[in-house]
Amino acid sequence: MPPAFLMVKKGATTLFVKDAYKEIILRMVFDTEFLKNRNNDTTNIKTGRSSYLSIPATENSKERFIIRNYKHGGLFGKFFGGVFYNENRPLHEIYINEIASQKGVPSAEVVAITKKRLLGLFYTADFISKEIPCAVDVLQFLKESPTKVIQESKKTIIHAVAMLIRVMHDAGIYHADLHLKNILLKRDSSGEFHAYIIDLDKSFALDKLTIDQRIKNLLRLDRSIVKLRWLSNTTNLSQKKLRLISKADRIRFFKSYMLYSNVLDKNWKKYVRRYHSHHALHKLWWRIVGLS
Repeated sequence: MPPAFLMVKKGATTLFVKDAYKEIILRMVFDTEFLKNRNNDTTNIKTGRSSYLSIPATENSKERFIIRNYKHGGLFGKFFGGVFYNENRPLHEIYINEIASQKGVPSAEVVAITKKRLLGLFYTADFISKEIPCAVDVLQFLKESPTKVIQESKKTIIHAVAMLIRVMHDAGIYHADLHLKNILLKRDSSGEFHAYIIDLDKSFALDKLTIDQRIKNLLRLDRSIVKLRWLSNTTNLSQKKLRLISKADRIRFFKSYMLYSNVLDKNWKKYVRRYHSHHALHKLWWRIVGLS
């Protein structure tokens, strides 16, 4: 557990909380009346795999906390949902987030996690972080923004996201679930976009990532884009705007990533073939599981 956190136990619930937020989080987790009083201000927001709760820190405060339920992904999640077995997965995410924060990777500040014991070694968990005001994930931005805004903003967004991923990789962090819904965008008063990484669950940190590890991680992000473009052929109009992300945009992103700040390799084009993939096997799987 990182030094800034402390542990509080009450009944079947164990709380790991950052000391600076101890009092407010203790009330939020253990005082049922607190959440009832905040009920009118609580909103559901869509990001990641499920709905998150956004709760104001105090009655008149602009600061808000995001409460996210831990859930398994993929096929495993269909059977087990948010039930876990004797593992320190939530604590690991706190650890990785603290490394990201210390190394200057833009992300939401981790505040606490709660683990609620069910039966024996089985438990459920919640993850609590500070909300980044006015930030939306990239997928939401693409779906909700007018086509003209997307076209005018593409290059600056590509650069902001490439810079974010490059800084994260330079910090030695490999994101285990790198896709568009785990990247937030925020536009400041001058119109400039800033990008933030979230959901570092199951990610890991090394002293240094190799070029192969970097490209493998970038291919995970690229696959999420290909999947969304592929699915957009059969979905509604808002989804069809995802086709505005072209092959040229994907290569532009890779070039920005390779040449950002401390250049990985000026001869970046030799890596393009390794980076670019049609993800044929994944498309076959998407068809098998009925995503077409």
